[in-house]
Amino acid sequence: MSNDAEPLRRGSRVAPSLQCRSVPVAAALLAAMGSTALAWTSQDALRDAQGGNMRKVPVKPAVQQPQAWRGDVMGQPVTPAPEVLRLWSPEVLSSVKVSGKVRAAVAALDSSVFNERSEASRVLTDASVAPEQLFAVLDRETLSTEQRERLLGVVREKVIALPRGALGIRMQPSGDPQRPGVEIIMLLPGMPASTVLKVGDRIEEIDGKPITNSNDLVDLIQSRLPGESVKLRVARPERDERGRPKLDGQGGFVEQRMHVDMQLTTAADLDKFEGQFPSMSRSLVLERRLLALQQAEERFAPKPIAVLRRGGEMPNEPDVPGAP
Repeated sequence: MSNDAEPLRRGSRVAPSLQCRSVPVAAALLAAMGSTALAWTSQDALRDAQGGNMRKVPVKPAVQQPQAWRGDVMGQPVTPAPEVLRLWSPEVLSSVKVSGKVRAAVAALDSSVFNERSEASRVLTDASVAPEQLFAVLDRETLSTEQRERLLGVVREKVIALPRGALGIRMQPSGDPQRPGVEIIMLLPGMPASTVLKVGDRIEEIDGKPITNSNDLVDLIQSRLPGESVKLRVARPERDERGRPKLDGQGGFVEQRMHVDMQLTTAADLDKFEGQFPSMSRSLVLERRLLALQQAEERFAPKPIAVLRRGGEMPNEPDVPGAP
């Protein structure tokens, strides 16, 4: 046996905490942020009008599924980040080639020497290793519990650190079904949008895809990488000589439609505006990525294994590596 000082030894029948735990990564964070809603009713105390006594009337718990909401994005349910779900979609996995470097590191994740496992994890964490390759390994290969847990740990780090595109706007829904899209209410100085767009512009489409609410725009922009270009269809109100929007005689605005090509910057540039223009966008993106990671862990995590209980005997069933 190796002189490895790591407390979790190969071949041990006692499962590490990582193997025994469920995968409530996203749920734990959401609860801490106060964005989940879980309603339970236990009992209600009512006063007996005649005797003046208190009597407890049991009420059947009203069970609801936990659901996350964000009031700053149209009050809609928070959904898993599409840019993360795409990483293990059949379309992507079918075309991914796993490099020899990745295969060698994955094999070392099952080494009996702790330092070799740690070094393999470090190699896989390198930015040159695309997360798609790791998902391809999780999807195709027969792996030990140790390998799956370590791979999922590396994937978490990579997904959280994925760069995000940004325009540099603050927006609100148009509020008019006849004029769908989002209206720009602020342009952040020095960001790409400030050189092309104007406050009051209404974004109707991005790369030919209709924008009906803020979620649509966030999905399309933040799923792109910084440096990529997008094509926006924008409706801009025409103004009179006094700067007032022109009316069309039917209660609407006279608008000019245009197509604008714009190169995205990195969402990290938004950090410098956080003190001046506080925003929930970063926490929302993180929340959505964690929800997507939860789905990945449910698909790729190892099956639960038997644990030795104090005072009990070891079960006869062998550990079952690999995911269902």
